[in-house]
Amino acid sequence: MVAGKRGMLFPFYGLAALALAFSAEAQLPTVQAREQMLVLLERGALYRDRVDWRGLRRDLANTPDPQRQRTLLVNAIQRATAGHGFWLSVEEANNRSERVSATQQGPTSSSASGIASTTVKLDPRLGMIVIGPYRTDRRLSEAQQSAQGRQWALNLQTAIRQQDDGKRCGWMVDLRRNRGGNMWPMLLGVGPLLHGSADESKPVGHFNDGRNAQPWYYRNGAVGAGDQLHYALGTAAYVLKRSGSPVAVLQSGATASSGEAIALSLRGRPNSRSFGFPTAGYSTGNSPVTLVDGSLLVLTGTVMKDRNGMGDGARIVPDTPSRDDADIERAAQQWLLAQPACTGKRETTVAPLPINVSR
Repeated sequence: MVAGKRGMLFPFYGLAALALAFSAEAQLPTVQAREQMLVLLERGALYRDRVDWRGLRRDLANTPDPQRQRTLLVNAIQRATAGHGFWLSVEEANNRSERVSATQQGPTSSSASGIASTTVKLDPRLGMIVIGPYRTDRRLSEAQQSAQGRQWALNLQTAIRQQDDGKRCGWMVDLRRNRGGNMWPMLLGVGPLLHGSADESKPVGHFNDGRNAQPWYYRNGAVGAGDQLHYALGTAAYVLKRSGSPVAVLQSGATASSGEAIALSLRGRPNSRSFGFPTAGYSTGNSPVTLVDGSLLVLTGTVMKDRNGMGDGARIVPDTPSRDDADIERAAQQWLLAQPACTGKRETTVAPLPINVSR
């Protein structure tokens, strides 16, 4: 997938720390690519005011040591993106894509894997899907990347459809091991659970660069931001038999980047609640930019917010804090089974749950 237009940023890779390992001999962008990188960061990085760009250029010009130059660049990117953005040489980007291709795993469901829950037996009235990270192999053509992402999303919707036998009164969405990646196949795959009603006209999240808020959406089997379409199934999207079924979101400290985007997309949904631990704190939007020398800059330029405009780019605090995984699953099941959709009782009007957005 190519980078979006300016202002159309999206989470792409996971934690920056996983990508910034130094090689024995420091690899650097060409002088032209380095200046392109610095201009992009100085103009578009979310926390660009934290870096003395003039001083950085002076230090780079006066530093002949490649390892020192790489350190200066890495530190500047870390400060300007709060640790979410990064730069990869052509070799490093190719190596990363090879690892992605070798290890990429599709989404799994409790029924497909034969495991109802990691620690607590899942009540048969509930459905459960596990959304892991999805990372794009950038060596593929744009058409191949799109086809691969659509298939991954379709597999996830199929996992939902296979469980949705008309008897499911609630759903768990497990994001506890989702460290990020490309958010769009994830959003497309979980689409049937996003709205809580048949009305798909409203956005489910926003990117905010400090000046403008750009909504992201799931509609009619397609996902995008603003007027830019990112992925579409190309076939009829699955619709839940009970569109208003409650949803419990399971999250952890490993839920990061695009994993946090999915958590935000479900926050504020009618009949939803989150369980677990505060997320990793990378709820900011990334855009991958290929520089003139073929190297890759992942630029953090926006804060991600939920459908109600709540979000500060930091950790997402769950509605119900937990002690451990068993506690997360037990509390989520108890809440789901107590909802009117599962008890058969008429729903009464109650005050909305408070939304936590601070660290």
